[in-house]
Amino acid sequence: MERERPGNLWAVVLAAGEGSRMASLTRALYGHERPKQFAALDSERTLIQLTMDRIAPLTPPTRTVVVVADAYEEMARTQLAEYSGVEIVTQPQNAGTGPGILLPLAHVLARDPEAQVAVFPSDHHIRRAGPFTEAVERAARVASAIDGVALLGAAADRPASDLGWIVRGPRVAAEIGRAWRVHRFVEKPPERVAELLLRTGGLWNTMVVAGAGQALWRLARRHIATQAEQFEQYRAQIGTPGVRQAREQLYRRLAPADFSREVLQAAQGLAAVPLVDAGWYDCGTPERLLELLRASPEMEHLLHRLQTAMARSAARKPMAVPQAAVA
Repeated sequence: MERERPGNLWAVVLAAGEGSRMASLTRALYGHERPKQFAALDSERTLIQLTMDRIAPLTPPTRTVVVVADAYEEMARTQLAEYSGVEIVTQPQNAGTGPGILLPLAHVLARDPEAQVAVFPSDHHIRRAGPFTEAVERAARVASAIDGVALLGAAADRPASDLGWIVRGPRVAAEIGRAWRVHRFVEKPPERVAELLLRTGGLWNTMVVAGAGQALWRLARRHIATQAEQFEQYRAQIGTPGVRQAREQLYRRLAPADFSREVLQAAQGLAAVPLVDAGWYDCGTPERLLELLRASPEMEHLLHRLQTAMARSAARKPMAVPQAAVA
């Protein structure tokens, strides 16, 4: 029996990061720095293309809004050309993940005020797409049932001290799916705390968030009110010829905000939905990526590309392989 899919689901893809932590690896591969979401690391496809492929069973490109930095608009349009109908919104400057989510969310709500929304970072690795898709669908259903917001928490298999953790609270009513209330968040804990979190069923925070667009907006209004009010004024300009100018003016006076720290960690009543057996990995640093790929065919492919890139650039200037690649 085919499982029920959430209707009216939109996707927000976060691809405006600068990728500074992966700069040594992308520089080695391409001869210049580029944000990791526009780099092909463990396959021939870039991370943003893999993200779009992964969410395709959930929502079509016509209901997908991707936020990118102004400087990489052309690169984004080239890499996303195969996804007909996707909306690409450019960010004049990096003001943190608070504005980074409010900007594309404003565009979603301008087109569909009743939209259900799932927010996806573009630097994740998922080995098995099926469990991931199922977990996102469940998160959307749970969020709708509690009239709030649900996060995906990856089942932890080691005491990672470089990731954020979710501490689970009481179980959400069983009839709406396997989920728990979020008791609290723990960011990058020391190893002994991470070991305790692992033993007590803590989940890794994937920052994949689902809920009604209006529910997400309410959280922003409550916890980063100034920025939310500014984006509400901007939202009225979406669809008009002056929208880009309005966006540039907005960012000139916009204060930075962190969505995880200032919104989610301050919020009450969030739900956590477990992501199990998907092979989730956050590829935020060269070390984390290479830990994932170690002793795999993808690792051999990546090392071959690094060696080829080094050979091609040797005549121009020396290029060092990141130490993590040869450790």
